[in-house]
Amino acid sequence: MRVRPAYRALQFWHALTAMPPRQPPCDLGPGLCALYGAMPRADRAHGLRTYSRLRAAGPVPADLAAAALLHDVGKARAGIYLWHRVLFVLARGRLPEWLARRPGFAALRAHAENGAALVAAAGGTPRTVELIRRHHDAHAGDDVLAALQAADEES
Repeated sequence: MRVRPAYRALQFWHALTAMPPRQPPCDLGPGLCALYGAMPRADRAHGLRTYSRLRAAGPVPADLAAAALLHDVGKARAGIYLWHRVLFVLARGRLPEWLARRPGFAALRAHAENGAALVAAAGGTPRTVELIRRHHDAHAGDDVLAALQAADEES
């Protein structure tokens, strides 16, 4: 995976300056709204940008909207800070063994599975849970997952 310096610098700036609302822009139901509201502001802002990119392309099914807004919720309770994310992005292609031995970085690798479990426990649909669980996997012909991944990558 290639590190794009300008994109990553902009992503870092967005994380530092994010001021998203605590309420999601669509109805997620009380359990999922509570998860969204409890996410760190940078993750809420990233989810909102991901959702907005999908909306710009047309109507967004409810399962996809929830997945877009909550796909990184697994990072929220794992003690993962901005510096973890910066180091992870910079080192994952060059120092994977070193990252594997660091607890914060292991949590970053597991955030999709952890987030899927949180969303399932909060009342997320099976499709939303699947999209969150697989948002870093190869999409293998799943157009909805591919749309989520593309919006996530550009957000």
